[in-house]
Parts: sequence; structure tokens; C-alpha cells
Amino acid sequence: MASSNLKLNEYLKLSLIKDLFDSLDIGVHIVDANGITVLYNKTCEEIEGIESSWIVGKDMSILVSDGVYSESIALEVIENREKVAKTQRVNNKYIFSKGVPIFEDSKLTNVVVTVMDMTSLENMKIQLNDLRNTNVMMQRELNILNKLDRQYDAIVSKSNKMERIKNLALRVAKVDSTILIEGDSGVGKGLLSKFIHENSNRKSGPFIKVDCSSLPETLIEAELFGYEEGAFTGAKKEGKIGLIQLSNKGTLFLDEIGELPMKLQVKLLSVIQDKVIQKVGGTKNIQVDTRIIAATNKNLLAMVQTGEFRMDLYYRLRVVPIRIPSLRERKEDIVPLIEMFLERLNNHYNYKKVISSKALKLLLNYDWPGNVRELENEIERLVVTSETELIDIDDIFNGEIGHKLSSKLDESKTFKENVYNYERILLKDYINKVNNIHELSEKTGLEVSTLRKKAKRLGLDINIKKK
Repeated sequence: MASSNLKLNEYLKLSLIKDLFDSLDIGVHIVDANGITVLYNKTCEEIEGIESSWIVGKDMSILVSDGVYSESIALEVIENREKVAKTQRVNNKYIFSKGVPIFEDSKLTNVVVTVMDMTSLENMKIQLNDLRNTNVMMQRELNILNKLDRQYDAIVSKSNKMERIKNLALRVAKVDSTILIEGDSGVGKGLLSKFIHENSNRKSGPFIKVDCSSLPETLIEAELFGYEEGAFTGAKKEGKIGLIQLSNKGTLFLDEIGELPMKLQVKLLSVIQDKVIQKVGGTKNIQVDTRIIAATNKNLLAMVQTGEFRMDLYYRLRVVPIRIPSLRERKEDIVPLIEMFLERLNNHYNYKKVISSKALKLLLNYDWPGNVRELENEIERLVVTSETELIDIDDIFNGEIGHKLSSKLDESKTFKENVYNYERILLKDYINKVNNIHELSEKTGLEVSTLRKKAKRLGLDINIKKK
């Protein structure tokens, strides 16, 4: 009878301790010296989404290897025998965890891990940053209302290639050297030129864009250099100031420079070398102080070799060469670009559209020959044509890009099998480009635990080993 009373008292004591821990607003997760969970309170259940009845008695090292947890602070404390504190992201929540070792006679007996949900604080930080960004954007808009061809000057990127280009652009923005931006159509050459201008000492001056391919050869000289009264039939009586003169104290952006006629290449060379222009029909030299940025999607060096472009002008323009890679060369930028376009369109139309993960995988698998411009157009099409707030695979297949993707599908397989194959190819491609699982997590935007589960489902080896 005495033994039964002892067991009952122990049970009541443990029950009381559990009730006390459950009443706390902070998560408490206790493991023994072997990493076995012995207590897990209700706040932990709410934060981490795991039930106490399931996790108590489980080995933390097994839960980590199975991908339930990406890492364990408790195991780290057991290994190092000292306190550990970390901020983590669990179930889309920002979590601050602190592990404390418990010793009895210098022997480690337990580890107490406290868990705090910091999501509200992080959201406040995000809101504060949004307010700051809004103020910056409003100020920027006010500063450049007098400039032509206003475009968004933020370059959204996540890839190392684009980050290096942005850093180079910021360095050369502070000098007046001519810049030649090369890259396929739609990669953002105009955006980069505007970015350079906005970060230069000329940012308070005008930014003038000239599309050399859109003006007829008979008019481009008059548009660039201006003309005097009566210079040609149809000329304005009072004459006209050219775009080069209008860009004085600012930046002249010559897009599609490869389309510039040979005759005007000579005159442009004089502008770069001597900083003077002459209007059509005029004899007076006009001093100009303008920074020239040129862009092309053509191989100018090949054009030089065939005599279609002046060699001296080529090297004058190419003091600082910048090549923007195509979107298929920097797939890491696709997701942040989609998020930016989606947010912009939602704000413009007062929508709350979101893109499903499966639809996103299809967009990531597309080569985007039209680059950023094509991606932006496709996101706008999806936003304005989708019938529900969730943009899904069907919405993509209803468009031109979907038809191109459909041509790659194996019709002998089911829809689910094709999606499985797409996902497997995509994750395998990411794995081949990184050195470890943490870099893979950063590149894909997925939690390590999620990656482990996904790799296991897709039959891929997630244990990356680079030679």
C-alpha cells in the first residue's frame, strides 16, 4: 500500500510540474543527457506545431536526421556542455531559442531549452522598414518628376552575378567614364543605366534615353543634335534643341547603339572626345557636359570586324563594359522578381493574388528567352486573368508560356508524374550548383527540414559532397 501511495505522489508531482510549465507563455522543451525529450509544454506545441504526446520520449538526433528539425540546440548544448542561443525560422515563425545545461555533481543530467515567438517583433521591424522605404520612394519621386522616361530604379536580385554587377555599377556611378552595357533583350539594360544615373553625382540633372532603333535614319541626327532655323524642309521655324544638349549636366543613355548609322558614329565620337556638338544646318560649336551610357544586344566587336561599327567609337564607349546575364543564367533572381511584380500589381489593382508553389516551379523551369521583360509581362497576364486569388498551374497553361511548357510534357505520364519530374529536375539542378545544404536552403528559399523531406520523396541525395 505504501508503494502505491509513493507512485501516486510521484505522478501527482509530475502532473503538477507539467501544469506549471503549461501555464507559462514561453516554450519549454527539456531533454535528458541522451537527447531524449522528457517534457514539452503547450506553448512549444503552439510555436513549433508538434504535439507533446508525440515528441516526449523521442530522440532529438533521430528527429534531426528525419528532417523534423533542421538542427537541435539541445544536442548542441549536450555536445559543447555550455549555453547556446539562436534565432531560427520554424513554421514561418521567427523563434528565439536558448539552451541551458543542467549539472549534478559535474555530470550533465538535462538540457532546458526555452523558446520565444519573435514573429510580432519581426513584423514590426518589417513594417518599420516598409515605412522607411515608402519615405525614400516618395522623396525619389519628388526629386525626379522633371526627368524623362521615369522607371523603377530598384534592381531586384539575389544571384551573385547580379550583386557583382550592382556593386560595379555603384563604383563607376561616381565617375564620368563611358559605359557599354551588353546583354540580351529584356535583361534590364535600361534599368541598370537609370540605376547608375540615380547613384551618380549627376542625379539632380536630366536622364535622357534615346532608342537608336526606333528613329528613322533621316531624323535621328536632327533628334540627337538638334537643328537650326530652316535647316531642312519641314523644320520648325525657330529650330530645335537636340537630345544631347538636353542631357547637359546629366546622363545620355543610347539604347541599341548598334543601330546608329555610320555617319552619326563619327559625330558621336566627336561628342565623347571634344564635348562639343553642332546642330544640323549650324556652324557654331556648343559645349556639352554629359555622361554617355550605351547599350546593345548585338555583338559590337563582330560588327567592328565586318566594318558595320567604328572601332574607335567601340573602344571609346567600352571604357567600362558591363554584361548583364540572361535570366536563364541567374535563376535565383526569378522568385524575387516574381514577388516584386506581384506586389506591385496587387497594389496597383488592389488585389491579393498569390502564386501556388506548383505554379512557381513551372515558372522556374521555363528558360525566359525574353528575360525580365517577358517575366514581368507573364506575371501581369496571370494577375489580371486568373479568376481566383490563387494563381495555379492551370492559369499558366492557359497562356503562351504554358503552351511552350506543355510541349515538353511526356503525354504518356499523368499530370502528377510530370509535376514530380519537373520538381526532381529543378531540385537536382539546385543541388549541383551549391556546396552544402545550408547554401541550398538559401538558394531555394526552403527550410532545411523541408528540403530533407522533399529530397527523400524525390529520391535525391541531399548530402552534398563537393570535391
